[in-house]
Amino acid sequence: MSGLFICGTDTDAGKTVATVLLGQALLDVGVSVDFYKPVQSGGQWVNGKLVAPDVEWYKAVLPTKEKRYTYLFETPSSPHYAAAIEGTSIDINKLTDYLKRTSSNIDCLLAEGAGGLYVPLDDQGICMIDLIENSDYPAIVVARTGVGTINHTLLTVEALRNRHIPIGGLIFSNTEPVNEEIEADNIAMITKLTNLPTIGTIPYIKNLEEKLHHQHFRTSIVQTWKIEHLKEMARYANSTGR
Repeated sequence: MSGLFICGTDTDAGKTVATVLLGQALLDVGVSVDFYKPVQSGGQWVNGKLVAPDVEWYKAVLPTKEKRYTYLFETPSSPHYAAAIEGTSIDINKLTDYLKRTSSNIDCLLAEGAGGLYVPLDDQGICMIDLIENSDYPAIVVARTGVGTINHTLLTVEALRNRHIPIGGLIFSNTEPVNEEIEADNIAMITKLTNLPTIGTIPYIKNLEEKLHHQHFRTSIVQTWKIEHLKEMARYANSTGR
């Protein structure tokens, strides 16, 4: 299966919204997609059922009854700790097998990480970056636009490059109101220092969760996104195993 792995500079960088919008952007150019969240902590009880909040957002693009995750924990913590508290453990091989299985139903699987690259998945030190590396998927880096993002983003990019993980580009997510001049300079400096393409930006929007359920709204945001090279990148990764 070909795919892209959406990772963030840290927790709450905007990965889920970016994943949803990237899915819409690919669909708009004729690429069939599906979504996968390998591990979700901080599950919420809805009508007596524990649900994965991030996975629920995927339904805005592709409604389905499939769970689209492998591990779900109620404890709102690092996955390794949530698993231990709830009496289980995370098997990275199980996650890797899912990411590498063959599917003829879709062109591209969008896998969303949890937290940043070095979020532990078990008490032996296996982290999210290890899963990304095992998947052979190119990474998409989601970064904030506010103060501090330059350092966080450069460290994330450096860590991926040290593992020889290809990076498809950057998505900038404005998760809170930011001075426009600071935002523009942050984006320009990150682009210059990483020499990576900007796929697109997500503006700060009030009531985003409600609006994200409308297809025309999603398309209005991603219609200028630069995604053509991502299709080729995913195909290359799939055919060569990197």
